[in-house]
Amino acid sequence: MNAAMNPRADDPRPELLVNPPGNLLGQQNAVLTGTGRCYYVANFEGCLSIKSVTSGAASWETPGRRFELRENAYLILNDRQTYTMTIDSALPVSTFCVFFERGFVEDVFRAKVSSSEDLLENPQPHSPHIFSVAERIESQEGSVLRALRRLKAKLDRGAMVPGEAASDLFHLAEKLVNEDQQTSRASSRLPGVRRATRDELFRRVLRGRDFLISSVAVSVSLREAARAACLSPFHFHRSFMAAFGDTPHRYLTRYRLERARHLLIESNQSVTEICADAGFESLGSFSTLFRREFGRSPRECRQSKKLARLKK
Repeated sequence: MNAAMNPRADDPRPELLVNPPGNLLGQQNAVLTGTGRCYYVANFEGCLSIKSVTSGAASWETPGRRFELRENAYLILNDRQTYTMTIDSALPVSTFCVFFERGFVEDVFRAKVSSSEDLLENPQPHSPHIFSVAERIESQEGSVLRALRRLKAKLDRGAMVPGEAASDLFHLAEKLVNEDQQTSRASSRLPGVRRATRDELFRRVLRGRDFLISSVAVSVSLREAARAACLSPFHFHRSFMAAFGDTPHRYLTRYRLERARHLLIESNQSVTEICADAGFESLGSFSTLFRREFGRSPRECRQSKKLARLKK
């Protein structure tokens, strides 16, 4: 894999750095990717970044929070956030993380929220727009994950055409801004007269959702998720439904089923192993829920993958 993607051979600033030293993160757009069983970075102050795991599980910890990340999801952390990353696994774990140059996503955000007149009159504002996300795990299949996979596939194949990296990164940044705005609109559905009250409640609900997603492989109760959100069980349950239109239990079940389908298609694990890995205790109930959600059994889902490969 190339260490940098340059639009011109004489350009001293590459569009995208791959696995650069940590002191360059935030100064230029970069990707950190690798595979291993044990890895530990403590108290690292990062830039705005998207974390993803392509196989296995890894954890990121910020002050007061812990995110357990697996395939089919991503974690977004803000600029200047200090975190600790840990991989400790019997099997290899692969990660793919994008670190944005400071001001890069802010430029995309400004272009989306500003008028054409303002963009023409102030093409290079002295005070850039601040883009701050609600730090969270996003578990839904969406445009950000697709853009991440597209970027990774190009780098893996060595198919990044000179000059394309900036376009791919702008595409990813735009999808990130879009999904963040869509997620933030969920806070408007929460009860509360004052916006500050709704925003604080939404942050707490997101903490509870992160706890659920991070606990996909183990049994977890509503009371435990509510405790992680610093809310009472009923307040968390009601607020979660208002924000996301589903109960915490159904949300977690759907995420577990999505994870199982991903593993059926992308891994060589047995159906029984995937059932346990996705947090289901009974193979029978897993198969029933899977068929109800996707219209086919887990084995039929895997068989369709094999048939698709044979047709290629």
